[in-house]
Amino acid sequence: MILNKKTIILVLIFFLLNNFSYSKINLQIIMKINDQIVTSYDLEKESNYLLALNPKLKEIDENDLFQLAKRSITKEMIRKSEILKYKELNLKNAQIGNILNNIIQNLNFSDLYQLENYLNDFNISIDDIKEKIAIENEWKNLIYARYSKSIKINKNDLRDKIEKMNKEEFSLEYNLSEIVFNKEQNISLEEYTKKILESIEINGFENTANLYSITDSSKAGGKIGWIKKNNLSLEINREIENLEINSYSSPIKIGNNYLILKVNNMKKVTIEFDKEKELDKMIVSETSKQLDKFSNIFYNRIKLNSTISEF
Repeated sequence: MILNKKTIILVLIFFLLNNFSYSKINLQIIMKINDQIVTSYDLEKESNYLLALNPKLKEIDENDLFQLAKRSITKEMIRKSEILKYKELNLKNAQIGNILNNIIQNLNFSDLYQLENYLNDFNISIDDIKEKIAIENEWKNLIYARYSKSIKINKNDLRDKIEKMNKEEFSLEYNLSEIVFNKEQNISLEEYTKKILESIEINGFENTANLYSITDSSKAGGKIGWIKKNNLSLEINREIENLEINSYSSPIKIGNNYLILKVNNMKKVTIEFDKEKELDKMIVSETSKQLDKFSNIFYNRIKLNSTISEF
């Protein structure tokens, strides 16, 4: 069938009008963060990313997921903007491959090909994930550059822990998830804590970590993996030593923040270790904890100096 010129023009007009109408409905401007526009499409994609990392988020209220995506994309854009003041993102960094492998394992896939197919269902590409990993990596590098001289580690205390461990035949290890939160301005600590605990009962621990935790582990449902009992503080050990698997602690005050820990699993392992290697691991663990604290402080500072408008 041959279409005449008039018919072709009408079809094109109809197509353009339809697309214009579609874009008006689906590409609404939701936020402006400094000079960056956030559309409804951006938030839908961020929601899909969060759902891909933690499929249990399908269980939460749609509005809660929308608010979570807004917080997540706000943090990412503010961090990225700060990073780009000093350097460009490098998507070929070797660390990205290591973190991709961790994601593959966390989602119980065997290789990158399976992850790619899985992400396609969420309209997300591997390059999208690589950029997000690159932002997190460069943010950590930025925090380390700014605060490494402020890190305080008592190696003698750590060596004492190692000596105590060396006298024991077995060591207890916990597989943990965390929710780290701080008090919000317009609500009492008691009310906010109650809100979080109610969310755990209704939405589950992992989804509540996504919704309320201020650390980067929140994107993975708060999972922090296996940690030796001796690498935990006395206060934390007191709180979790009597917990059963799949139960969680009361809020524990850590500096200016509060921590709720869930015991996903636990095991006894025979103690066989090199003292110096164990010391290095403890130093890395303690350094990471302190850098997380500095990260939250610095992020909150630059967020206060950012212009965030919602429409």
